[in-house]
Amino acid sequence: MKRKHIVLIVINGISLLFFALMTLAASMIKNSLPDQHTVERWSDGSERYAQVSIVTDEMFAMNTDGVFTARVDIGKKLVENSLVSEKANARIWVDAFSSGNVKMTVSSDYGNTEVQTIITGGDFFLFHPLELLSGYYYSDDNLMYDRVLIDETLAWQLYGASDIAGKPVLIGTKYFYIAGVFRKSDNSETEKLLGESPMMFMPYQGYEILGNDPYFSCYEACLPDPVTGLAEKIVTESVPVEKERYTAVENSARYSLKNRFDIIRNFGMRSVRDNSIVYPYWENAARITEDKSALVLVFQFLGLILPIGTASTYIVIGYRKRKTFFTWFVNTVKRIFNKLFTKIKNRKAGIADE
Repeated sequence: MKRKHIVLIVINGISLLFFALMTLAASMIKNSLPDQHTVERWSDGSERYAQVSIVTDEMFAMNTDGVFTARVDIGKKLVENSLVSEKANARIWVDAFSSGNVKMTVSSDYGNTEVQTIITGGDFFLFHPLELLSGYYYSDDNLMYDRVLIDETLAWQLYGASDIAGKPVLIGTKYFYIAGVFRKSDNSETEKLLGESPMMFMPYQGYEILGNDPYFSCYEACLPDPVTGLAEKIVTESVPVEKERYTAVENSARYSLKNRFDIIRNFGMRSVRDNSIVYPYWENAARITEDKSALVLVFQFLGLILPIGTASTYIVIGYRKRKTFFTWFVNTVKRIFNKLFTKIKNRKAGIADE
């Protein structure tokens, strides 16, 4: 084999290895945020599902009635599209809703501190599976709504420990109890967005106990999507907010090849904001990983340029010399068959002699 061919094979091998490494990096980026993979946790894989998020302008956030209106409309539209469970009382879809950051002061016998709080409802922790250090997730099914979930930073500030599930804290004039303590995400994007400030999650019913009216700027749903785009259409048509006042995202498609191409095509313009929508930290983290995934896609294609070019060149050369190649191929096949025929003939002759 000529030296130049060996060099070409080595270079192409390195390019393909680079492509494989970039593909692995893309996969790692895609799987770095559990918030973007509710479909895998909710669906058994027998049906096609989609995760859809709606983030509204804070001035047009939904109240509790608005959320329940959206839930009823989504349920009706699923029935209209014959998307119902064959099992009695089984849910085929799930949702969650949450507020923007609310500042609260939390106290214990050991001190008090101001925390950034997110008011939640629905199956919030199915969409956002925080890593628990102790305790449990509260839910809408709890009979008692005076429960909160706090991060380990706040736990140490209040009690000097992380294993403090069940301990009381004073918020306003009401006592709440710690359902669990969670560890903040070790994802670099999420870590930067949350910073060092302590954080707490509170059920909307608990927020109402304090005499407040909750408003939700983020609504998320995971529902059947037998036809691409149907789930997003159902959700966007059901939320009682004007289209100009919210952003809709189909989370399950955000790392698709098409979406990554769209990001590359509009790179730079994503930073231009023409509305006052404030994304929650998990959406901002997802947008950062989208940009990274799109950049990795560029490197993936760079890794394929030389192998594709080399393969194309040999295909063109082969096409141009197809007559020569065909003649060589026919002659080679004839030669092989002649040798084989001769061997068989000689063997038969040897047996006959015996």
